[in-house]
Amino acid sequence: MSGVDRIYAHIGKPYAEVVKDSSFPVERKTAIYPSDPPKADSTWISSPVVITFDDPEHGFTLPKTIYGAVGYTKGKVDGITTSPMVESLPFDKTAALLDELQTMFKSAGWAPESAGGNDWIKVSSDDEKRQLQAKLFERADGVILLVPHKYSLLLHVKCYVRCDERNVDTARYLIDVGLSRDHFSD
Repeated sequence: MSGVDRIYAHIGKPYAEVVKDSSFPVERKTAIYPSDPPKADSTWISSPVVITFDDPEHGFTLPKTIYGAVGYTKGKVDGITTSPMVESLPFDKTAALLDELQTMFKSAGWAPESAGGNDWIKVSSDDEKRQLQAKLFERADGVILLVPHKYSLLLHVKCYVRCDERNVDTARYLIDVGLSRDHFSD
């Protein structure tokens, strides 16, 4: 992925460090809140970029995207939202990417929040994939992942294109990732 701009950010990282560490034109793509003094509000992504969540213990690198934003509060990253893909995909490719992402998050120490029914999105067997695809014609599915008392990650998958046809060959899907501080642990 050489030649692709990169953003290096994690929740709590100062805006100035995001600017310094990233090859993406963060300053040029950041909306500034008109206060006194002006404050960085959010960096908007609309061109190819690779986002690395650069926490030394729980970090990971997402696949290239062309959608997303990094939000700031009091000069520090307070949220990252993206779809780690450059286009909607057929279900089989979406399921494979979902499996890769979940494996990467597990390896980085993320785990499902312990509320009832919250668990990894099941895509290991053909039967699990069929069940998920049928569910996605009705509604999005997702999981809340945590690094307790530090970070939360909302991972969602949804049918995005030609869903009303309910045709497994023509429907297209998107995955969304949202990161923030942990709002779930006691």
